[in-house]
Amino acid sequence: MILATACGDPSVAVVSRAWPVMGTMMSAAAWGPDSARLDRALDAVRDSVARIDSLLSTYRDDSEISRINRGRGTRDGGRMTPAFAAVLREALAVAAASAGAFDPTKRNWRGVRFDSARGTVRLARGLELDFGGIAKGYALDRAALALAGVADSALLDLGGQFLWIGPTPQATSRTVGIADPDNSLRVLAAVEMRGGSVSTSSQAEPPGHIVDPRARRPANRARSVTVLASTGMTADAWSTAFFVLGCDSALALAPRLERWRVSVICADSAGVRWTPDLEKRVLLPTAPAGPPAPAP
Repeated sequence: MILATACGDPSVAVVSRAWPVMGTMMSAAAWGPDSARLDRALDAVRDSVARIDSLLSTYRDDSEISRINRGRGTRDGGRMTPAFAAVLREALAVAAASAGAFDPTKRNWRGVRFDSARGTVRLARGLELDFGGIAKGYALDRAALALAGVADSALLDLGGQFLWIGPTPQATSRTVGIADPDNSLRVLAAVEMRGGSVSTSSQAEPPGHIVDPRARRPANRARSVTVLASTGMTADAWSTAFFVLGCDSALALAPRLERWRVSVICADSAGVRWTPDLEKRVLLPTAPAGPPAPAP
């Protein structure tokens, strides 16, 4: 995905950074009246994302998720951290709403016994938690809190998932290009971003990276799925779920979701389609024979 931005107001300070984290790259740009405060806020952004990585990374033996997986849950009166509990709660909710297309165990989400009131979790034998399809989105949401009250607006990019905070600076474009998974130099479509988060799951990712947990084989029903949502966690989780479901099911399910408000752009062998709420916000790179129609 490509996001073009250009701020032409010299009275607005902008501070930007980029650094490696969570196995990918993160960049942050923040606009506001005080560059020194923006700089300190971006320090807090970096610390916040590093903290989430320390809790949710399965590649770290000392992370909270690794300890819970080794113990098949919280043990000996231990409780999950509030951050871990928030991600697990959302992951299980998306798993239920998607009929298992999103699964934080990648096998059987129903084998997770989560007690929100007590802050405990138990895992059925053979199960392990993996928040690979939701952790980046949550990290973006937490990073946004570090900028509250400091930045007038900000753009965060974590591994190609974007989160926009605040109003648009003057002369700033927020058009997101969705890369063709077969050729990253080509654009499948572009969509106007009106705040919130944009996340794409596609076949450009390493083979087998996104697995259909119900069939336990690589998902291949869609070429690319992009989700726009108010929060990073919602966009991240549902782009994964919809990619597994495929375009027909994704476009039918998205408008019926009551807990989440999501917009979807989906590409498969039938072409590029989108939910009706994105009409007049999606641009295709070449003019088709007839006007593109939103999904029914």
